[in-house]
Amino acid sequence: MAAAALASAIALALSGCGIIGPGKPLTVDEARSQAVTELRSVLELAPDTWPQEVPEPAANDCQVDGQKAVQFSYYVEVDGPDDPQVLVEQAGEHWRKQGYELTTTQTEMDAATGDVSAVVARAEGKPRASIAATRIGAHVNVDSRCVVGDPDDYR
Repeated sequence: MAAAALASAIALALSGCGIIGPGKPLTVDEARSQAVTELRSVLELAPDTWPQEVPEPAANDCQVDGQKAVQFSYYVEVDGPDDPQVLVEQAGEHWRKQGYELTTTQTEMDAATGDVSAVVARAEGKPRASIAATRIGAHVNVDSRCVVGDPDDYR
């Protein structure tokens, strides 16, 4: 799952600032809500594979215009998905239809693991998202937009 971890790290590193509309800053609650909505939309694509509960997010440090800010990361994983390639394709198609720009990778691992299929989705004004899957496991990661706030308030 090294490639999966890399996909998540890329998504987190590429996260942008939180502005909605001309000059109106996104609130912490709005950023969390957007990320939860995005996570749920992907989990609902394969309800027999993914748990439907939304986990507690990790609160990450980031900056908006030099100010202390917070970004929320939601992570869901499953063991042994029936068809890892289909999971990745479904999520990628879902994100493409929502206007996300996709980066896809396919990395050959070993015979037991199979290939690692991954998609990282980015779009202006939306949460960042990624999925990676092998025969052994799969995960979805959604990172909220970075918004002004103290991450320590959410840890």
